[in-house]
Amino acid sequence: MAEAGEAAGEENGPVFEGIPVPSSPSLVLLAPAMQGAPLLNAKQYLYTYSDEQWEDFTVEWVRALGHPYVLVTRMGGAGDRGADVAACLTRQGTAGEWHCYQCKHYEDPLRPADAWPEMVKIFVAKVLRVYELPTRYVFVAPKIGSYLTRYLANPATLKEEFFKAWNKADSKLGSDLDAGIRTAVEVLAHATDFSMFEARDIDWIVELHSTTPHHARRFPTPLRPRPAVERPPSEPHADEAVYVQKLLAAYNEKYGLQLQTLQEARDHARTQQHLARQREAFYSAESLRVFARESVPVETYEAVETDLFEAVIQAEEREYDLGYERLTAVLDAAVNHQPNPGNILAPVITVRDRKGLCHHLANDKKLTWRK
Repeated sequence: MAEAGEAAGEENGPVFEGIPVPSSPSLVLLAPAMQGAPLLNAKQYLYTYSDEQWEDFTVEWVRALGHPYVLVTRMGGAGDRGADVAACLTRQGTAGEWHCYQCKHYEDPLRPADAWPEMVKIFVAKVLRVYELPTRYVFVAPKIGSYLTRYLANPATLKEEFFKAWNKADSKLGSDLDAGIRTAVEVLAHATDFSMFEARDIDWIVELHSTTPHHARRFPTPLRPRPAVERPPSEPHADEAVYVQKLLAAYNEKYGLQLQTLQEARDHARTQQHLARQREAFYSAESLRVFARESVPVETYEAVETDLFEAVIQAEEREYDLGYERLTAVLDAAVNHQPNPGNILAPVITVRDRKGLCHHLANDKKLTWRK
């Protein structure tokens, strides 16, 4: 008999059926539609997910938990033996210490009757030596029913209710197991500390996921504010060596100088102001790269850099009398370039960023000034 207050239906499926869901290509460069107010909030988008999308989302969340996991991987599918996502703390994987995240994407709140068979599966896997018993077993569902929530909050009650269901005369739990295996499962369950079983609140899951670069790809959520750009350090960093040397070569050719170091260029009246602006641009672009790394998938930033390269490469390839003229033409092209408005980073990209990206591309040997 279904418990009072719990959904009694046996069929479970995705909720919010019929609502259009944004496509989810494997390589996502753009955020979901950002025009106007979002149709759905993050939790509502999650309700539309398929089982596979829910497992992918769970992997992203688990990796953000901060545990010293050696491996986090999907195990879901036929033959997963009750483990959709395995998070392993040692190189022994599921043969050593590990945590199990069981993904249940149902229309109704998750009930004890939904949890018992999954718990049996993990006990069977241990008996059959497929896995070691995980030290944590976490149910991950959009909704956790009130009865299961209360049971999980009291391991002794959870264990008692599990065995009530196990020992019912008409119970289907373990009914398909050989007698010897069923007995071994029962012995193992009696010996197990049921505090290993838990669930996580969906609001907390979404909040933690929002700290990952994946969040902007999955949900129509505006970017957090971009931090202020710090001034260039007085002492140059090692990653400035290439683009600075290319600047010095352009200065030497134009002004008939013999500059060898950044400090010499900073001390020279003809080059100091131009060099200062280029270093400011370089570090502005570097701050954009760091901000993007912490906010969006790496492909999103790479698309910005690729688009800018395509916008300036024709200017770079033209013939010039001086390398300084080539540099000026490329910087002008970068200033006039408008980032793809469909890219979620576009609103935070400045003119100085675009100039600085030219020096990043020079560092990567994609652009040069004095041929």
